[in-house]
Amino acid sequence: MAFLNHLLKERELAGSTVNQAVCALRTFYRDYLKKRWKIWTDIKIKRTEALPHVLTRGEVELLLRTVRDGRYRAFFTVMYQCGLRLSECCRIRPKDIDGERCLIRVLGKGNKCRNVPITPELLEKLRAFWRLHRNPNWLFPGTGRGWKSSGISILDALHRSDHHITKASIWNAMKVTAAESGLLKKHDTVTCHTLRHSYATHLLEGGAHVRQVSAYLGHTTLKPPC
Repeated sequence: MAFLNHLLKERELAGSTVNQAVCALRTFYRDYLKKRWKIWTDIKIKRTEALPHVLTRGEVELLLRTVRDGRYRAFFTVMYQCGLRLSECCRIRPKDIDGERCLIRVLGKGNKCRNVPITPELLEKLRAFWRLHRNPNWLFPGTGRGWKSSGISILDALHRSDHHITKASIWNAMKVTAAESGLLKKHDTVTCHTLRHSYATHLLEGGAHVRQVSAYLGHTTLKPPC
């Protein structure tokens, strides 16, 4: 314990770093030397949680304007305006959009469903986007690796696809867009999850109740967005 206190108080290491030391010591003494000391269950190092990165509304607009491909611009727009996780946005189906009530039915963590409101403007944009590819299963279909050599257009590839867009392609598009927008000069990082954090922050700044925001995010407790 004295060594761990030294790491925390004198060397001022982060809790996550000290936990790595705890894991190494526990593995050596408990698993290798077979020392079944009770201390391993008593040690609890509190980790410092980093504050989420948040963009201003103007920065979000800049980011979306910078996106070159219309598919990714539509994707990032939905992520931001609905506060979705990456996996949730990838799995949206055309039937999940309720045009009459301006809602998107979202399948979240633990296969729990929730309804998230969308603006009439976003609804029309999504309808126009879907009409370009008319994939019956996915709002954001993938293209597959071999579509360029197949001799078909990208819209045909999207229409025929039986799988949704991949996370890897979204990550790559965000990485390129964040760099080209110049936002990385001000922010340490800009990721897909940054849009989710920004959505929650902007709703709260606009006067929305924290419980309502939490419901839109798909949280069961009032914790920071994840």
